[in-house]
Amino acid sequence: MRKLIIFDLDGTLLNTIGGIGSACNEMLACLGLPTWDLQDYEKFVGDGSRMLIKRALPAAKAADEAFVDAARDVYLKYYRANLARETHPYDGMPELLEELQRRGIALAVASNKFDDGAKFLIPHFYPGIHWSAVEGQKPGGPLKPAPGIIDDAIRNSNAAQLSRSDILYVGDCEVDIKSAECAGLDYVLVTWGFRRRSALEAAGAKNLVDTPAELSRYLE
Repeated sequence: MRKLIIFDLDGTLLNTIGGIGSACNEMLACLGLPTWDLQDYEKFVGDGSRMLIKRALPAAKAADEAFVDAARDVYLKYYRANLARETHPYDGMPELLEELQRRGIALAVASNKFDDGAKFLIPHFYPGIHWSAVEGQKPGGPLKPAPGIIDDAIRNSNAAQLSRSDILYVGDCEVDIKSAECAGLDYVLVTWGFRRRSALEAAGAKNLVDTPAELSRYLE
Protein backbone atom coordinates (compact mmCIF):
# COMPACT_ATOMS: atom_id res chain seq x y z
CA MET A 1 0.00 0.00 0.00
CA ARG A 2 1.31 3.46 -0.90
CA LYS A 3 2.04 5.56 2.15
CA LEU A 4 2.23 8.98 0.49
CA ILE A 5 0.59 10.37 -2.65
CA ILE A 6 1.92 13.63 -4.07
CA PHE A 7 -0.41 15.51 -6.40
CA ASP A 8 0.24 18.19 -8.95
CA LEU A 9 -2.20 21.09 -8.52
CA ASP A 10 -3.29 22.76 -11.78
CA GLY A 11 -5.11 20.31 -14.02
CA THR A 12 -4.93 17.53 -11.45
CA LEU A 13 -6.60 18.63 -8.20
CA LEU A 14 -8.13 21.88 -9.44
CA ASN A 15 -9.37 23.21 -12.75
CA THR A 16 -7.69 26.60 -12.63
CA ILE A 17 -7.62 27.42 -16.34
CA GLY A 18 -10.40 30.00 -16.15
CA GLY A 19 -8.70 32.00 -13.42
CA ILE A 20 -5.27 31.73 -15.01
CA GLY A 21 -6.57 32.67 -18.45
CA SER A 22 -8.67 35.58 -17.21
CA ALA A 23 -5.73 37.07 -15.29
CA CYS A 24 -3.42 36.59 -18.27
CA ASN A 25 -5.93 38.23 -20.60
CA GLU A 26 -6.21 41.16 -18.20
CA MET A 27 -2.42 41.48 -18.32
CA LEU A 28 -2.39 41.37 -22.11
CA ALA A 29 -5.17 43.94 -22.40
CA CYS A 30 -3.38 46.21 -19.92
CA LEU A 31 -0.29 46.07 -22.16
CA GLY A 32 -2.30 46.69 -25.34
CA LEU A 33 -1.74 43.16 -26.67
CA PRO A 34 -4.19 40.64 -28.17
CA THR A 35 -5.88 38.20 -25.80
CA TRP A 36 -6.66 34.49 -26.11
CA ASP A 37 -9.71 32.27 -25.65
CA LEU A 38 -9.56 30.78 -22.16
CA GLN A 39 -9.20 27.21 -23.41
CA ASP A 40 -6.12 28.23 -25.39
CA TYR A 41 -4.31 28.56 -22.08
CA GLU A 42 -4.39 24.81 -21.58
CA LYS A 43 -1.43 24.54 -23.97
CA PHE A 44 0.46 27.34 -22.21
CA VAL A 45 0.46 26.04 -18.63
CA GLY A 46 2.54 23.43 -16.85
CA ASP A 47 5.97 25.05 -16.64
CA GLY A 48 5.44 27.93 -14.22
CA SER A 49 4.07 31.45 -14.60
CA ARG A 50 7.05 32.90 -16.48
CA MET A 51 6.79 30.31 -19.26
CA LEU A 52 3.03 30.85 -19.32
CA ILE A 53 3.62 34.54 -20.01
CA LYS A 54 6.21 33.85 -22.71
CA ARG A 55 3.79 31.52 -24.50
CA ALA A 56 0.93 34.02 -24.29
CA LEU A 57 2.94 36.99 -25.56
CA PRO A 58 3.52 37.79 -29.23
CA ALA A 59 6.85 36.33 -30.37
CA ALA A 60 8.71 39.65 -30.49
CA LYS A 61 7.66 40.51 -26.94
CA ALA A 62 8.39 36.99 -25.68
CA ALA A 63 11.98 37.35 -26.90
CA ASP A 64 12.48 40.42 -24.68
CA GLU A 65 13.34 38.97 -21.27
CA ALA A 66 12.89 42.29 -19.45
CA PHE A 67 9.43 42.68 -21.01
CA VAL A 68 8.52 39.13 -19.96
CA ASP A 69 9.53 39.90 -16.37
CA ALA A 70 7.44 43.07 -16.33
CA ALA A 71 4.46 41.31 -17.91
CA ARG A 72 4.70 38.51 -15.33
CA ASP A 73 4.54 41.08 -12.53
CA VAL A 74 1.33 42.50 -14.03
CA TYR A 75 -0.14 39.01 -14.43
CA LEU A 76 0.65 38.05 -10.85
CA LYS A 77 -0.97 41.25 -9.58
CA TYR A 78 -4.22 40.35 -11.33
CA TYR A 79 -4.06 36.66 -10.47
CA ARG A 80 -3.22 37.10 -6.78
CA ALA A 81 -6.18 39.50 -6.45
CA ASN A 82 -8.58 36.76 -7.63
CA LEU A 83 -6.90 33.42 -6.97
CA ALA A 84 -10.10 31.45 -6.49
CA ARG A 85 -11.90 32.98 -9.49
CA GLU A 86 -13.18 30.50 -12.10
CA THR A 87 -11.50 27.64 -10.22
CA HIS A 88 -13.04 24.43 -8.90
CA PRO A 89 -12.17 20.86 -7.91
CA TYR A 90 -12.57 18.18 -10.56
CA ASP A 91 -15.58 15.90 -10.24
CA GLY A 92 -14.83 12.97 -7.95
CA MET A 93 -11.62 14.40 -6.52
CA PRO A 94 -13.05 15.49 -3.13
CA GLU A 95 -14.48 12.02 -2.63
CA LEU A 96 -11.21 10.34 -3.63
CA LEU A 97 -9.15 12.47 -1.23
CA GLU A 98 -11.55 11.75 1.61
CA GLU A 99 -11.28 8.02 0.92
CA LEU A 100 -7.47 8.13 0.78
CA GLN A 101 -7.44 10.06 4.05
CA ARG A 102 -9.72 7.48 5.69
CA ARG A 103 -7.29 4.78 4.56
CA GLY A 104 -4.43 6.53 6.34
CA ILE A 105 -2.50 7.53 3.21
CA ALA A 106 -0.61 10.82 3.59
CA LEU A 107 -1.43 13.46 0.96
CA ALA A 108 0.81 16.22 -0.37
CA VAL A 109 1.04 18.73 -3.23
CA ALA A 110 4.04 19.59 -5.40
CA SER A 111 3.22 22.29 -7.94
CA ASN A 112 4.96 24.68 -10.32
CA LYS A 113 2.46 27.34 -9.20
CA PHE A 114 4.02 30.08 -7.10
CA ASP A 115 4.25 28.86 -3.53
CA ASP A 116 1.87 31.28 -1.81
CA GLY A 117 -0.76 30.60 -4.49
CA ALA A 118 -0.57 26.86 -3.93
CA LYS A 119 -0.72 27.30 -0.16
CA PHE A 120 -3.88 29.42 -0.51
CA LEU A 121 -5.79 27.36 -3.08
CA ILE A 122 -5.42 23.87 -1.63
CA PRO A 123 -6.91 24.49 1.86
CA HIS A 124 -9.45 26.89 0.33
CA PHE A 125 -10.95 24.21 -1.93
CA TYR A 126 -10.17 21.16 0.22
CA PRO A 127 -10.68 22.37 3.80
CA GLY A 128 -11.57 18.93 5.14
CA ILE A 129 -8.35 17.28 3.98
CA HIS A 130 -5.20 17.16 6.09
CA TRP A 131 -2.29 17.90 3.78
CA SER A 132 1.08 16.74 5.04
CA ALA A 133 2.76 19.32 2.76
CA VAL A 134 1.78 21.84 0.08
CA GLU A 135 4.77 22.99 -1.94
CA GLY A 136 4.97 25.38 -4.88
CA GLN A 137 7.80 27.21 -6.58
CA LYS A 138 9.74 29.35 -4.15
CA PRO A 139 11.13 32.72 -5.39
CA GLY A 140 14.19 31.95 -7.47
CA GLY A 141 13.77 28.21 -6.91
CA PRO A 142 13.76 25.51 -9.57
CA LEU A 143 10.65 24.32 -11.36
CA LYS A 144 9.65 20.75 -12.02
CA PRO A 145 10.94 18.55 -13.60
CA ALA A 146 13.86 19.38 -11.32
CA PRO A 147 13.14 17.30 -8.21
CA GLY A 148 13.39 20.10 -5.63
CA ILE A 149 9.66 20.79 -5.20
CA ILE A 150 8.82 17.10 -4.93
CA ASP A 151 11.73 16.56 -2.52
CA ASP A 152 10.37 19.44 -0.40
CA ALA A 153 6.97 17.75 -0.31
CA ILE A 154 8.53 14.46 0.79
CA ARG A 155 10.72 16.07 3.44
CA ASN A 156 7.97 18.27 4.84
CA SER A 157 5.63 15.28 4.96
CA ASN A 158 8.15 13.64 7.32
CA ALA A 159 8.45 10.93 4.69
CA ALA A 160 12.18 11.09 3.93
CA GLN A 161 12.60 7.65 5.47
CA LEU A 162 10.12 6.06 3.07
CA SER A 163 11.20 3.96 0.13
CA ARG A 164 10.42 5.77 -3.11
CA SER A 165 8.26 2.77 -4.02
CA ASP A 166 5.95 3.75 -1.14
CA ILE A 167 5.25 7.12 -2.80
CA LEU A 168 3.06 7.78 -5.85
CA TYR A 169 3.09 10.98 -7.91
CA VAL A 170 -0.05 12.12 -9.76
CA GLY A 171 -0.06 14.78 -12.48
CA ASP A 172 -1.62 15.73 -15.81
CA CYS A 173 1.11 17.04 -18.15
CA GLU A 174 4.21 15.89 -19.99
CA VAL A 175 6.40 17.66 -17.44
CA ASP A 176 4.91 15.42 -14.75
CA ILE A 177 6.39 12.34 -16.42
CA LYS A 178 9.87 13.85 -16.22
CA SER A 179 9.20 15.17 -12.71
CA ALA A 180 8.38 11.71 -11.41
CA GLU A 181 11.33 10.15 -13.19
CA CYS A 182 13.76 12.76 -11.83
CA ALA A 183 12.43 12.15 -8.31
CA GLY A 184 12.58 8.37 -8.68
CA LEU A 185 8.82 7.91 -8.22
CA ASP A 186 6.10 5.85 -9.83
CA TYR A 187 3.50 8.08 -11.45
CA VAL A 188 -0.04 8.22 -12.79
CA LEU A 189 -1.25 10.84 -15.24
CA VAL A 190 -4.88 11.97 -15.31
CA THR A 191 -6.72 12.67 -18.55
CA TRP A 192 -9.19 15.23 -17.17
CA GLY A 193 -6.58 17.99 -16.91
CA PHE A 194 -4.85 20.27 -19.40
CA ARG A 195 -3.58 17.61 -21.83
CA ARG A 196 -5.55 15.16 -23.90
CA ARG A 197 -4.96 11.42 -23.60
CA SER A 198 -3.44 11.33 -27.10
CA ALA A 199 -0.82 13.93 -26.17
CA LEU A 200 0.10 12.06 -23.00
CA GLU A 201 0.39 8.76 -24.86
CA ALA A 202 2.58 10.45 -27.47
CA ALA A 203 4.82 11.65 -24.64
CA GLY A 204 5.28 8.07 -23.47
CA ALA A 205 2.97 8.08 -20.45
CA LYS A 206 2.65 4.55 -19.06
CA ASN A 207 -0.14 4.90 -16.48
CA LEU A 208 -3.27 6.89 -17.37
CA VAL A 209 -6.60 7.24 -15.58
CA ASP A 210 -9.82 8.83 -16.80
CA THR A 211 -11.54 9.27 -13.42
CA PRO A 212 -10.34 9.85 -9.85
CA ALA A 213 -11.81 6.51 -8.76
CA GLU A 214 -9.44 4.69 -11.12
CA LEU A 215 -6.44 5.85 -9.09
CA SER A 216 -7.23 3.15 -6.54
CA ARG A 217 -5.70 0.51 -8.82
CA TYR A 218 -2.26 2.11 -8.32
CA LEU A 219 -2.28 2.16 -4.53
CA GLU A 220 -0.71 -1.25 -3.96
